[in-house]
Amino acid sequence: MLVKYEGGLKFTAETRGHKIVVDQPEAAGGADQGMTPPELLAASLGSCVGVYIAEYCKRARINCEGMTIDVAWEKASDPARIGRMRAIVDIPEGIPETRRSAVRRVAEKCLIHQTLHGRPDITIELV
Repeated sequence: MLVKYEGGLKFTAETRGHKIVVDQPEAAGGADQGMTPPELLAASLGSCVGVYIAEYCKRARINCEGMTIDVAWEKASDPARIGRMRAIVDIPEGIPETRRSAVRRVAEKCLIHQTLHGRPDITIELV
């Protein structure tokens, strides 16, 4: 993935022929032309949870059409970071009681959830 500065507080992120715009709201000095980095992180968590649940539901023959994942987060300080995230999964037809714990386990195994819990080793290099 290549992230490119586009001026102001706007960036584009490109990978595999796909492009997304990242920006800050006008109140924060941006032009509000895209999601903020924390919003993208929340989108990554919500969509990853959704993919894992959708795959499980397909195998278990549970209808998950219309599923939504509402992701909320709270900031923490010292250092500034996202301190808490919450993903609320809504499957309109519901999840059978006998499958609820399995669906939760599957959601918690998603790559982004596991990465955030695992505190990955991140290196920043300047060239």
